[in-house]
Amino acid sequence: MQLRSLVFVSLLMGTVLPASAEKATVANLEQIIAENAATTRPAIQHSMDSDEIADIADSNFLSDDDGRLALQLAGIELEERLSTLSLYRLAGRYRLGSRAQMALQQIADRSALLKLPPSEQMARAAPDDEAQRAMLNAARDYVFGKLSHLPDFVATRTTTTFVDAPTPLRLSSPEAAEFHRSDMVQQEITFRDGKEVLLPATGALKGQSAETSTAFESRGEFGTQAAVLLMDVQAGSISFDHWEDTPGGIGAVYQYSVPRTNSHDEVTDHCEGESSFHDLPGYHGSIAIAPQSGAILRITLEADSDKDDPVSHVASVIEYGPVLIGNRRYLCPLRSLTFMTQKASGCSQHRRKLQKPISMFNRTIFSNYHRFGSSSTIIYGEVDGNAADAAVHPNQ
Repeated sequence: MQLRSLVFVSLLMGTVLPASAEKATVANLEQIIAENAATTRPAIQHSMDSDEIADIADSNFLSDDDGRLALQLAGIELEERLSTLSLYRLAGRYRLGSRAQMALQQIADRSALLKLPPSEQMARAAPDDEAQRAMLNAARDYVFGKLSHLPDFVATRTTTTFVDAPTPLRLSSPEAAEFHRSDMVQQEITFRDGKEVLLPATGALKGQSAETSTAFESRGEFGTQAAVLLMDVQAGSISFDHWEDTPGGIGAVYQYSVPRTNSHDEVTDHCEGESSFHDLPGYHGSIAIAPQSGAILRITLEADSDKDDPVSHVASVIEYGPVLIGNRRYLCPLRSLTFMTQKASGCSQHRRKLQKPISMFNRTIFSNYHRFGSSSTIIYGEVDGNAADAAVHPNQ
């Protein structure tokens, strides 16, 4: 089995902005957006996805009201998770402009490892011990059995990197501890004979080469991370936590922990001209499972880094949902996030050291799933038991 891994290539990005974020709940966030909507006109008439937002980020039709709300949102740090479903609901209900949508998306990304608000955890009885064992066994059967029989397909992987260093971009504000976009690359990914193949990047931000623009990368969305997790957790611990709604349907969410002695989660920091850092740390997180089919709906992973590691706060999130490939439904990755912090004493580039620690994260969107010569459509709702044998499990 190819082990799931995170590979980081350090970039010298500068100093970190001072933290000045305002703590808020999801309810507080919605109140701020609602108050703004009550006093301003909507800037656009529909909710946009991440690709649309990126395409028009620099267009001239953005309103001043939209910009002011975006700056206000940029100064907010959530104490609980803004789910993907809530993100779409807020963007559509209040008809947010593109800048506000970008700021809201970043808030959601940065809260992805937090717990949902209690109001969004479904009031549903916990499964008994026998049902939990059956569900976990179904998840193992799904990951280790059905994934090897997926059809050959092609998809597009778009990765955007954000850093918390100063930037001259006009969308930033010196008063806001806001991550700003530094890189964007697009790659075609193929899944053939049960293996994931990533083709060379075809695009990057203006002025950057596709070969060097990605600051760090993750692998394993198309099944490897789930397989390693379910293998490792047999020597760790896992327990049911709550039910929640996801883009792929209702999921039973389990909290898990894997000790270092049994970990196969690989973290590597490639240094330029220096010794590279490599580790197999313990890790913990959550996994959401479709109760009937055992399909994986969401995975979070946080590495238990040592305090002296050159990279820390290493974490990832993968969200899955049904897509149409040809005329059948499969469960595939819709998006993933990867986080890390590079310490000042860590890797250097161009013989210069970081003056302060720098944090960054990747947002990866998977789209345009299709068989060779076929089209695809993203759909929402859990794959039923009869279709589970066609379900596909992904990476980030």
